[in-house]
Amino acid sequence: MLIKQIRTISILQILLLLTMLMAPMAMACGSGDSGGTDGVVIGGTDDFPKRIRTIESLTIFTEDDMKSVGWKGQRDFVLEYPGASLAKWGFMNQKEVGVLIYANAEDAQTLGVTAADAQTFRREGDGQAPDGDLIDRISCRDKAGASAVKTNTGVTSKSFSASYLDPEIGESDDIQAVGGKCSNRYPTYNDYTVIGNLVLMCESDGRNLTDPSTNCAKIEEWLTASE
Repeated sequence: MLIKQIRTISILQILLLLTMLMAPMAMACGSGDSGGTDGVVIGGTDDFPKRIRTIESLTIFTEDDMKSVGWKGQRDFVLEYPGASLAKWGFMNQKEVGVLIYANAEDAQTLGVTAADAQTFRREGDGQAPDGDLIDRISCRDKAGASAVKTNTGVTSKSFSASYLDPEIGESDDIQAVGGKCSNRYPTYNDYTVIGNLVLMCESDGRNLTDPSTNCAKIEEWLTASE
């Protein structure tokens, strides 16, 4: 009888010890999935990484919501974006941000992700945009990384480096390549964030077009600050 009691106590002690050891591990594993912006997926390639965030939200965001956090919309995109009620580029914190708005989160996570993947796609090898009219916003860069584009402001600036792919617009006085043909064509957007029914495609913070974007990283915090 005594031996049986000792065995029972020993088993209980072992179970208690295992429970205590497993609890911190479970907390550590769970913490990476919470908090929305912590769940960053690294896409692209080793040479040209991009940060992709998918944030669950029941809020139906509008263009006014983006304007309220400082986004200044400029023009509609040239290409078609099926399912999007808004497809527009603009500026936020002196960096370009493309915005796609859908009727619901499901459309944003399917149609929107397909669109964002296409607009941030870089071909293997040189990381440039694919040939043809497949990417809406193109940054022309020389080998030193400086901007080679004049925008509709008429001022050359690293912060305003994107050019429409539309030939009629590209050859006009409104937006034109400085010094002629754009020989080094890179996607303007690299990181993208999906939050609820909203898709943000972001220009990088730094000179390197694949540097992280604060706009894409912080948009959840900014949009939900008043909730």
